[in-house]
Amino acid sequence: MNIRHIHPLTLGVLFGTFFARLSTFFVMPFFAIYLATLGFSASVIGTVFAISALSGLFMSFFGGTLSDRYGRKQLMLIGIALNAITFSGFALVTELFWFYMFSVLMGVSRSFLEPASRALISDTTQPDQRVIVYNVRYFLINIAAAIGPLLAVVLSLTGAKSAFFVVTGVYVLYGLVISTLFRKYPFEEGDGVKVRPRLTETFRVLQQDKTFRYVIIGMIFAIIGYSQFNATLPQFIAFHDGFSDGSRLFAYLLTVNAITVLVVQYPIMRFGIRVSPIKSLFFGVGTLSTGLLLIGFATETWVLFIAMVIFTIGEVLMFTMTDVLTDELAPAHLRGTYFGAMGLTALGQTIGPVIGGVLLDGFDNAALPVFGSLAVLTACGAFFFAGALKERKASLALIEEKVGLSLDFPIFSFSTFKFY
Repeated sequence: MNIRHIHPLTLGVLFGTFFARLSTFFVMPFFAIYLATLGFSASVIGTVFAISALSGLFMSFFGGTLSDRYGRKQLMLIGIALNAITFSGFALVTELFWFYMFSVLMGVSRSFLEPASRALISDTTQPDQRVIVYNVRYFLINIAAAIGPLLAVVLSLTGAKSAFFVVTGVYVLYGLVISTLFRKYPFEEGDGVKVRPRLTETFRVLQQDKTFRYVIIGMIFAIIGYSQFNATLPQFIAFHDGFSDGSRLFAYLLTVNAITVLVVQYPIMRFGIRVSPIKSLFFGVGTLSTGLLLIGFATETWVLFIAMVIFTIGEVLMFTMTDVLTDELAPAHLRGTYFGAMGLTALGQTIGPVIGGVLLDGFDNAALPVFGSLAVLTACGAFFFAGALKERKASLALIEEKVGLSLDFPIFSFSTFKFY
């Protein structure tokens, strides 16, 4: 795929997303440390993060639909502006109330910007190129996650207020660039379908689209398992008697995770195209569960590294195909709604660390009971992905039947294209 074939707005979103995430990773990995320097307790700091996740979860019901109703440009610019306000606010305030308020604003801005930008990519990209473009986006985000914290250390930005203003400046620049591109390259949103969905459209979609509903539930279980990477695993390593210098070991595991993502993403993308996105999610949650289970058996450091490679392969199997599947399931005029509804999977990110913490305390940091339980819970997502696959096949079979009856022509096999 030649970069000249990518729509300028899509290029703007890809590079804007990269630099916005890169700058965000200057501060977010160290945000808890920054709050601790202001005198807040660990439990209070946890509520600051939880409020952001919960506000984003609530707004997922509306953010994507608003982009379908009022346009990608408006919602993206509002989301970018709210992000700029949020990070400058974090730099200026010291009272807990205002950290709560700006955390809410962060969740809202994410629910506006993310669905609108993903739907914009779909609107401006040819169907046969969307898989590649979405995977480029995922690749750039992983690059940002890998080098952002390191760059912050090199520039001595960890825990510094100036880092928040750097993020603010990047979002302001992103807004100016994307606004200019919108003026220069107008386009038809939703493939030109002129429909203004209701604000409650997400509820109707979840009620009527059984395939999508199964995918959402399956992803919640999958993300419960994935969330243990940043929550339960570092605590387990830090307090496990069998591992020395837990902080350094976890840093090495982070590096293994980043390298594995970059190495396996392209072949896994090709695999996902060949077997279908839903099957990719099914295999992904199974592989993720296997990685968690192997951590439970880890008594040597090298076992942890193998477990991390397996865990990361499961991560890539799922997240390289999530946007592709959402795009396939969504009608053209409801792309924003579907991408917004996918934000409901943040429920897994919200409750996953809590479940992991309870298991760590309840089993006194015992590896197998903790990670074995998490593996079983994560694997439950496979049942819902299997249900989604069954529903997708049934719906495509019904389409084939209707097409065959209406044309009075032999039925054409849609399964050749592996849409499900």
